[in-house]
Amino acid sequence: MRTNKLSGKLTASVMSAVMAASAVPAYLLSAPVYAEYVPSVSVSAEKNAVASVKVDGAARLYTADYAKSTDKYINITFTPDFTGKLNYGFGIGTSKSPYWYELDGKTGKFIDTSGTAEAAGTDVACTAGKAVTISIDISSLDVKFDPSTAMYPGEFEFRNYYAGESKSTIVITSITGSTTPGGSSSSTDPTPSDGEVSNNNRHSNGENCPGDVSWSFKDNGDGTATITSTVAKQIDPETIEGLVLTKGYDEDYYAENPDEVSPDAPINSHKFKYSDFGLSDTQGVTIESLTVTLEPDVEMDQFIYGGGLNVAYKSDADTEYAKQLAGIEGKEHSGYWYNDMGEDAVADFEKEGVEFLITPGTGGKITGAGKYIEAYWEVPTEVQPYVSLGAADSISFQYWWGNDAKGDEVESVAVTDAVLTYTTEKIIPYDNSEATSVKETLDHTGKDTEKNLEIAYSDLGIDQTKDVYAIRFDISAKSDIGKLVYGVGTGVTKDISSDYWYQEGGNFAVLDAGSKTSIMWILPDTVTGGLTGDNGVNSADGKLQLGYYYGEQDAISIDNVEVYYAEKTTTSTTTTTTTTTTTTTTTGLSAKVWGDADGNDAVSVSDIVMVLQYSANKTKYPLSEQALINCDCNADSDVNTKDAFIIQQLDAGVVSQKDCPVK
Repeated sequence: MRTNKLSGKLTASVMSAVMAASAVPAYLLSAPVYAEYVPSVSVSAEKNAVASVKVDGAARLYTADYAKSTDKYINITFTPDFTGKLNYGFGIGTSKSPYWYELDGKTGKFIDTSGTAEAAGTDVACTAGKAVTISIDISSLDVKFDPSTAMYPGEFEFRNYYAGESKSTIVITSITGSTTPGGSSSSTDPTPSDGEVSNNNRHSNGENCPGDVSWSFKDNGDGTATITSTVAKQIDPETIEGLVLTKGYDEDYYAENPDEVSPDAPINSHKFKYSDFGLSDTQGVTIESLTVTLEPDVEMDQFIYGGGLNVAYKSDADTEYAKQLAGIEGKEHSGYWYNDMGEDAVADFEKEGVEFLITPGTGGKITGAGKYIEAYWEVPTEVQPYVSLGAADSISFQYWWGNDAKGDEVESVAVTDAVLTYTTEKIIPYDNSEATSVKETLDHTGKDTEKNLEIAYSDLGIDQTKDVYAIRFDISAKSDIGKLVYGVGTGVTKDISSDYWYQEGGNFAVLDAGSKTSIMWILPDTVTGGLTGDNGVNSADGKLQLGYYYGEQDAISIDNVEVYYAEKTTTSTTTTTTTTTTTTTTTGLSAKVWGDADGNDAVSVSDIVMVLQYSANKTKYPLSEQALINCDCNADSDVNTKDAFIIQQLDAGVVSQKDCPVK
């Protein structure tokens, strides 16, 4: 039997009663209600320390300062000055009611202590002078990561209940977030050693594969919510059938030897189009990484590779345009591309006068690679804002060099799979969410009915009065699922599809699902209409579907489904017309210089970047009213990546001011 869980928001009747009894302003009722605990000792950190915590004292710190949403653990390190037992407490803020959970030392699990339940402290053995790292598993929680600047920030608390007979003060020297217990901070990029390719691959031989699905949710308190979801999509296998990469034959080689170009000519790289992964809705998307599976004919010892992708023309990340500017032979018309390159190659280009505004990465290296290789390439953080996501844009993987166990070079490797990981961040209309306990078992080895969860929105507490924008699935299995491959779809109105069904393109994948994971599906704007369009989800009598296609466990359990929605509103035509007229009359603005985002009456790379940033996150990177008019280069009343592309053409001289707006 399916049972709906209680909503995290107060019902109207309860809210009225609370307000009448306490005279508390309504807006304050949305504040988190933490478990009652007040540190008895003020915390002040010593030099080179995070915090000092006396017995019966506590350090309350901002979660976002030490971890991020992809982390599964918070690691707290200190060096005790005593030998004996430390008994500590740990609590952390979450995004939903009851908004605070305590680690119970008896069970090792987090519990809700807002009622009568009490959490026991946790013991850890200490030896004087020997560093101790406490790794706390937070993967089961919807941890709140709002920074210290937020009205109700996400916080965690570490308490010193007992520290040996001497009642010592615990001096915390390090706090990090990580994906493994005691691991280094996931936000720290590895540094390559001098003259070598960095061993920055996060796994080898299929182990410790990255790509954990993660998500975050923030109620903005104004009828909207900001929601992010990091997901992975598997390549359409037909697009890479028979694909082989051969070292030494790159695009520069064929530029110098055009007579050798042919459809069957060997090549060391492959450009994967984003459309090959089924990625079509690129609004608010940030490309995170590419994971490529390769199967050589022999056991490989070392495997060295690099990556690249399309970026905004003439931007800081455009390594090929930097070569064009320096007059490098063969690069007279190069651009729109970022590429890794060897450390020696970077030095050689710089000697020839190339000025890289973003230093190219030096690729990745896997040692003890074997015959089944999963090579992970991460898009550098500083490159991400410039990535171009047009219909023809792509991300590249390059085989640089490799050898077998005997030391002999391996010429070629076959590509058998590829997975693209990306993060979508959107602001959606939001009033509430409905969580339902489902407990349905799916078996990917069975019939279609056993592979798919198909459930009516009405069974999830959703009806025609609600517009659906996002859906979360909580999944578990008896043991490690490994790579979890799945698909999602929803019933829609006829305006969206003539067959009343929308299926997200391509297969999704969780590369390292473990025995428990959560999947957040943010529905694309083509279905929801975004912030201002008509929502096309059939919440009246439609259904929701999740299909389980592959995993190391035959069976998984869909434990819970949570639907995020906004109440439908009706706006009269008269009101809409009046508002539009007033806005137009008041501003009286028209485009001064098409594509000018920074207000300097000219078009340059900075304008392209500003529009790309605005398209990715309108709240974080707002544009002025005049800039929004200048940059609506296709006159569709929306400034997005399409306009950024036109601005690139304006900057390059392909399009002129008189051609705008470009329909």
